Amino acid sequence: MDIKSRIIIEILGSPEEHVRKVISDVMAELEKRDIKILNKDISEPKKVEKFYSIFAEVEFKCKNLERLLDICFDFMPSVVEIIEPKEFKFDPKILEDFLNDLLARLHKQSMVMRNLHAENVVMKKEFERKTKN
Repeated sequence: MDIKSRIIIEILGSPEEHVRKVISDVMAELEKRDIKILNKDISEPKKVEKFYSIFAEVEFKCKNLERLLDICFDFMPSVVEIIEPKEFKFDPKILEDFLNDLLARLHKQSMVMRNLHAENVVMKKEFERKTKN
């Protein structure tokens, strides 16, 4: 079953040349995937405070839900729209695998955040200790 989708991939960074290169690299990587790109539109970078923002809107067809979920995990689009089909019938194992992958990634990110928080607390205490002396 083909799935027609539209995604928006956003990049924020600096300098302007860097965000242009990153979006170009991301698009090149997306084009290597087993999907048929129907349309793509890449914006011009816009200044957002100290950074530049650029986005690509990509409409494509892929052969199944697993492929679409892979694209979402690998490219982390800010928006996903499923254009066709209007309804899905799929094996619950697909949803189960997706949810387990999602949870594994969330747990990993949670662990990273906790470790960074703990390191931050230690550094603050060390900084306070050294500035008092």
